[in-house]
Amino acid sequence: MNGGSAVLDVEGPHSRLFRRRRVNRRIQAQSRAAEPRTLPFRRALLRSGWALVKVVVFVAALAGSGWGVGRGIRHVVNSPRFQLRTIDFSPTPHLGQSEMLALAGIAPGDRLLGIDTDDVAAKIAAHPWVASVRASRRLPAALVVEVTERRAVAAVALAGLYLLDESGRPFKRATMEEADGLPVLTGIERERYVEMRDVSEAAFRDALGVLGEYRSRPGRPPVGEINIEPGFGYSLFLLEGGAEIRLGRRTYSKKLAQFDRILEAVLARQKGGLSSLRMVHLDLPEGERVPVLLRETGAEKSAAPAQLAKN
Repeated sequence: MNGGSAVLDVEGPHSRLFRRRRVNRRIQAQSRAAEPRTLPFRRALLRSGWALVKVVVFVAALAGSGWGVGRGIRHVVNSPRFQLRTIDFSPTPHLGQSEMLALAGIAPGDRLLGIDTDDVAAKIAAHPWVASVRASRRLPAALVVEVTERRAVAAVALAGLYLLDESGRPFKRATMEEADGLPVLTGIERERYVEMRDVSEAAFRDALGVLGEYRSRPGRPPVGEINIEPGFGYSLFLLEGGAEIRLGRRTYSKKLAQFDRILEAVLARQKGGLSSLRMVHLDLPEGERVPVLLRETGAEKSAAPAQLAKN
């Protein structure tokens, strides 16, 4: 020490090390500050681009798989293994297999998996005698067609004879052969039926119900006609002799029991038997005598046997 100020060099190895670190931090800070401001935007754009590429690849893969699935389905549908070879159909009295095939528009050799069974059923159901039909596939090569046919229980006069099913619905113009032996419903004109179809068919069902009540007792003479009078009720016309039995409305079983007693008396007392009977009024209020009109036979005149017709 020479009497002047002395400067001590206190920088050792460690001090230099610390100083270099501080300098490095300053350099790093300066380098970050010197980065272009557009770099983060470019990075974000790059990330978005990769995401878009992934989406495009995924959509392409999906489309490719869909194309492959569609091609596979077409291959199965067109496979000879699934060609129509058997049609399981039981012919009905009015619909044979050849007519059914023509209606359905199908034939052996068709692609079974390509057949629309609902469409087949709808086409067959258009036949007037068909009440219901169900078509189904039986893999690998069969089509099953189940048909329920209508049953004609009567004919109805609507500007021509039509067959009537159990539901009271006219379903087909009747030929003389088809109408033979069926009772005929009369009294409702075609125009009225067209304007009031539901009401008319309800009246037809009621008339069939009256006929069923009449037929419930064996031995009663066959009925050839049932007349429907909207404001009056129902009348039965016997097939043999054409006698009219006016029933009116309600209490049909009781009225028909009265008719049985009257018929028994007429058959026992009249030489003409059933053909001598002309009209029986069972449509009067309960408790009154039942007028019975007889036909004139030869020189004899018919009289109403009121004594036979007491309630």
